[in-house]
Amino acid sequence: MHRRKTAVLKTETKLMPATPRTETSVTIDYPRPNEKVNPGHYAIRITATEGTSSVLVSIDGGEFLHCRQDAGYWWFDWQASTGRHSVVAKTGDGLTETRARRFEVLNGNHN
Repeated sequence: MHRRKTAVLKTETKLMPATPRTETSVTIDYPRPNEKVNPGHYAIRITATEGTSSVLVSIDGGEFLHCRQDAGYWWFDWQASTGRHSVVAKTGDGLTETRARRFEVLNGNHN
């Protein structure tokens, strides 16, 4: 009985450099969770990953509207009306979205 010699082939695995994966993030800075704010002009402030081309917000489940970029943040100027509200922010590509941030606008009769 003859035994066959089995050739063992060595292979090299060439590791490719990892492709940097850019995670996008978007965070509502203001209003803070459950914050109470005054009625009238309110600038919602959002932080997004550097290189984000646009950010949009939706208030109370409404249409997503574009924010403006200034001083390293994204801003949405809003005329705050009395009551409880929620805001959601997302990147313009729609890949990243925040959870709803709930807050309250006071009725103006607070002291």
